[in-house]
Amino acid sequence: MPVFKTKLHQTGQTPIPPNSGLLAAAGPLVGVQIEVPEALAKLLAETGKPAPSPVSGMALVDTGATASVVDASLVDALGVKPVGTASVGTAGGQVTQPVYPIRIQLQGVGLTINFSRVTGAPLKEMGLVALLGRDMLTSMILYYDGPNSEYTLAF
Repeated sequence: MPVFKTKLHQTGQTPIPPNSGLLAAAGPLVGVQIEVPEALAKLLAETGKPAPSPVSGMALVDTGATASVVDASLVDALGVKPVGTASVGTAGGQVTQPVYPIRIQLQGVGLTINFSRVTGAPLKEMGLVALLGRDMLTSMILYYDGPNSEYTLAF
């Protein structure tokens, strides 16, 4: 079972002191690469067109999210068209958001997840490109070690 373990630390501060609260403040973040779905990449290759370059950024492992979410403007920029909509419960109430097929790669571990449906939402303001929800976590083990400001994902 591959394991991804990380310890959060502030810039220029290694190692992180125990009980720093940084993991509690930032949450479990992981570097990801957002890519066009495999079917679109194949279609573009068959027509002699290059696939758009993947976009890298940070994703939050969000145990409160039923489903994974990607930044809608990023997916639109990749040329991925919505395949439907979903009604999403947010702190501000119910909203209707687009749903996309997308491929997300966890950087540093070589794990690529092909999603047939992820919700698109504005995440850039939070400095994120994705929320990795329970739809992804159902096939993983998440160990959250708050006192040591580290977490582990095993898959």
